[in-house]
Order: sequence, then C-alpha cells, then structure tokens
Amino acid sequence: MAESVWIPDSWRSKPIKQDVVYDDPKELEAVVGRVANLPPLVSSREIDRLRAQLRDVAEGRAFMLQGGDCAESFDYCNPAAIEDKLK
Repeated sequence: MAESVWIPDSWRSKPIKQDVVYDDPKELEAVVGRVANLPPLVSSREIDRLRAQLRDVAEGRAFMLQGGDCAESFDYCNPAAIEDKLK
C-alpha cells in the first residue's frame, strides 16, 4: 500500500463534516500562527516507534489496548488526568 505524503496543511483539503464557526477570524488566524510555531507534540523517533508497534499489531505479533473517552474536553488533556484513566 502506498503511503500518501503528509504536509501540515493537508487537513485543509479534507471535507468538512462538523464545522466550527469562529467569531473572530483574525484571532483564529493569530492562534493558528502561534500554534504553527510551537515544537511538535511528538518526536519523529516516537512516530517511527509507534509505526513499528502498530505494524506488529497488524501482523499479529502484538496486541493494542486503546483507551479514551468519545468526547474529551480540553480540561482533561493533562498528564495527571490521562494517567488516572489508565489506572
């Protein structure tokens, strides 16, 4: 299977299924600009490791246990809250 090339703006070409209307487009643009200049959330080494682990799952050499809520609020996106869910 051929992998498609990912670029940061690729999400803009996807169909909008749940649209959000922002009150202030200029503020949105400013926030997107700030976020674009932040360091990555994960390193390329972590991505490569996850791909290898998922390959092992797909090939039956490992299993994956996935946890999480359907609709998590940003308030719960912190290490302590995530660790509490895994206990």
